[in-house]
Amino acid sequence: MMERKNLCVVKIGGSLLRDGKSYIEAAENIKKMFIDNGKLPIVVVSAAKGVTDSLIEVAKGSTKHLDYVVEKYLAIAKELSSSKIVKRVLEELEQLKRIVGTAANSFDPAFQDLIVSFGEKLSKILMVGSLEIVNVKSVELSARELIITNNIHGDASIDYVSTANNLEKIVNSILGASVTPVIEGFVGATEDGVVTTLGRGGSDYTATSIASLLGIDDVYLVTEVDGIMTTDPLVVPSAKIVNVMSYVEAMEAALHGAKRINPKAFEPLEKFYGSTVFIGSWKLFGTRIQRKIPDNMIGPKVIMYKSSSDMPYIAIVGEGVGNIRFIKMIIDIFYEKGFEVLGLQTYYYRPSMLVHVKKGEEVKILRELHRKIFEEV
Repeated sequence: MMERKNLCVVKIGGSLLRDGKSYIEAAENIKKMFIDNGKLPIVVVSAAKGVTDSLIEVAKGSTKHLDYVVEKYLAIAKELSSSKIVKRVLEELEQLKRIVGTAANSFDPAFQDLIVSFGEKLSKILMVGSLEIVNVKSVELSARELIITNNIHGDASIDYVSTANNLEKIVNSILGASVTPVIEGFVGATEDGVVTTLGRGGSDYTATSIASLLGIDDVYLVTEVDGIMTTDPLVVPSAKIVNVMSYVEAMEAALHGAKRINPKAFEPLEKFYGSTVFIGSWKLFGTRIQRKIPDNMIGPKVIMYKSSSDMPYIAIVGEGVGNIRFIKMIIDIFYEKGFEVLGLQTYYYRPSMLVHVKKGEEVKILRELHRKIFEEV
């Protein structure tokens, strides 16, 4: 029987799941990177790329988007060349069409969650099938049965006590059989069995909750990039990978719009077992997120801008950015370059500094600050 210390959690983002080839690639990487090295991964999958947005439109009555989802998942199943997988996918798609056909015209958040949950459920079936194709014994777990939530549709929170009890009931059988379990991310259900979803990026939240509640050391969040960047590389091509962050830094960055992080993902890690989260690609998990960081790593980690509000701002995130010396450095840069500060916010209890700037100057200021903070040091 495999020991619990060999468990890890691997979440595969939807951006990586485009077609049959990408599901097989994911399965091969799971085998090569984890199973062949004596680890037993609990695999958390997102819906295939583009499916969640389409299913939201299906819930609003769009037959065009329903056709797209049906065609996409059926095409992926056929690419895997397995009649068993095609049959399972067809059964789920028929169920989806039946549910859509019973819908009333009025919008119902519970109905939307039920429809949207099929994206992850179908993706799970395809991932289990792909693992079996590469000779990995696999089993489906049902998020609807295991992940218990409140009834806030579209942005549910996990009931940690009930979910922990459910997970504990199955973990020993998984270890005993040495099978690779696959579960839907983003999806849960109330105590009464009503399907819920966990909000955008909710698969991260599923993954960290499972790891924390089972006392698993390592969580891998697999994306198409090598880690969290110091800023958006499309805006600043010289952006670098952030090697290490604390939970509070990662949570703060997420609240200000950092891509590939869900703010709720760090709640169970703060409350319960402090798993280490690795973010990156199959090639490189470049960012490590942990409960605490050493003193020599205190300082700015990420810089981003928000321009949608009436008063745009630059957010600088990192433990220590609220100290007087760092604030003075930022003000000196603004003074030296002739930029105007419309407002400045720092917090004793949050690792961020917000500088409100003139609309239209956000990108120019961001680039200059990034150069001074991350490139000239």
